[in-house]
Formats: sequence, structure tokens, C-alpha cells
Amino acid sequence: MGITLEVLRGDSPAIWGEFNKITEEAIRDAGEDQNEVWRMQTWRVLMGLHEFYEKKRKRDLEKQRKTLEFDLLSLSLNWKLKRQRNKPLEQKKRVVLRTIPPKKPLELAPNNTGNINKNDQEEEEEEKKSRKTKKQRKNPTEIKQEVPDRPVPCIPTEFKDKIMGLQGSDINLVIQKELTDADMKASQARLSIPRGQMKYDFLSREEQVSLDEKDGKRCKAMEVPLIEPGLQVSTIFLKKWKFGSNSCYMLSKPWIKVTKRNQLKSSNTIQLWSFRVDQKLHLALVKLEN
Repeated sequence: MGITLEVLRGDSPAIWGEFNKITEEAIRDAGEDQNEVWRMQTWRVLMGLHEFYEKKRKRDLEKQRKTLEFDLLSLSLNWKLKRQRNKPLEQKKRVVLRTIPPKKPLELAPNNTGNINKNDQEEEEEEKKSRKTKKQRKNPTEIKQEVPDRPVPCIPTEFKDKIMGLQGSDINLVIQKELTDADMKASQARLSIPRGQMKYDFLSREEQVSLDEKDGKRCKAMEVPLIEPGLQVSTIFLKKWKFGSNSCYMLSKPWIKVTKRNQLKSSNTIQLWSFRVDQKLHLALVKLEN
């Protein structure tokens, strides 16, 4: 069913006055052109209807939103109340009290009222014997005394200053050992570094992989800068030596020249320290006074 201007006029004075206002504005804007006046009246009435229904639609949506929020809140509260009702009550822990039976009264001998029953005396003697046997069975070797770990020694000051001058960092003691005859033999020409005696795993993962690579039958060597006991800086080759299922590291050439320059001998105690300069491995050899 279409809506005409006559229907919109209605009988209400308010509606009639509003319509007259629209008509006056249309005549003022369109002039004497009746078709233009009619068109502008129609357009303004339709725009008014559109605004009216748009506001009504927004009010209805807002009302629906508030109703939905209220329903959700009520549903949430009902769910919480139902959950609390269904939650089982915490049962109190039952405390069981053990009753200790009273000791038997001392039975008096029929002939001597001052003596304790022989059965009680025998039980006491057996208990004493069992205590003695338990003490004797204890193995004294099972009692271990905690021996405090030896403190890690500090690198000598002159070596530390030398390392700082090279912009070194991450200083760690690798091994402290006495030089053996095998370490000093010119035919072998190497300083062994047994892994079981090492105090610090000084190699990175990449360096370990590099030393595991083969150069023919033997493992490859890695050239490392070395601070000698006399504080001069040289280079030495670090290798990995495998024998059976075991392995150790060793400093090879020119190890013999290093021993001669620094007057190293068998039974001398030495320390081998590691440090890093720009992530590159360096070593320092310290000779301790025996």
C-alpha cells in the first residue's frame, strides 16, 4: 500500500502544521513551479520518514543489546551458582588415634617380693645384645667425610696483564700437571693433556668438530697462539690423539723448542690456561715454582 501526501497530512494539528512548514519551505525554494514544489515536498517527507525509522531501528537495536547483556549476565550467575552447589564438600581428614596399651605390672616372685620377673630381665639382656651386634655390624668404610673442593687457583698477575693487553677474556684453567719424561722426550715432541685431568672443557663445538676431521690417518691440527712462561707470544699446534676408545689432546710442534726456551724439565709443575680474543682460542703456559 503506497503512502500519499494526503495520508501523511492526517487530522492532527501537529502533523498538519509540520506539513505546512514543509510546503512553505518547498514553495520558497522552488518558486512557482508546481511540479518542483511537489517533488521537494515528496523528497523532504521521505527523508523525514527515513530519519524517523532509522532512529527507531537504532533504539530497537540498543534495547535488544541491553536485553542480551542482561540475559548473558543472568546465565553466567546461574552457572556459577550451579557449579558451587554441585561442588563436593571437602571431607575432613580422619585422625586415627592409636591407643597405647598400659604396661604390665611387675609380677612379684612368690618367694621374693623385691625381685623383678625373670622374663623381663631376659628380654632386657637380649635387647642389649642386639644393640651391640648392630653397632659391630656397621661398616666404618660407609661413613664418608665430605672433603671440601680445592679452590681454583688464580692466574699469575703478569699473565693476566698480558692477556688484558691482548684484549683477552674468558680466562679458564685447563689443566695443572707435572711434566713427565714422556712430555720431555724429543722423539715424541708433545705435551699430553689427558681429558680425565682437565678442569675445564676449553674447546667450542666447532673447534671439537675441526679436531675430529682426518688428515689421512691422523686427526687434523689447529694452530693456536701461546703465551709462554717467559711471556713471549708464539704459536703451537693443538691436536687430538685417539687410542682405542679413549682420546686426549696434546700440544705438538714446536713443543720441544718451547721447553728449551723456558728451561722446562721433568717434574716441573705447569698450568695451561685458555682465553679468547675476539672469540678465537688462545693458550697460556705457566711454570709454577716447585
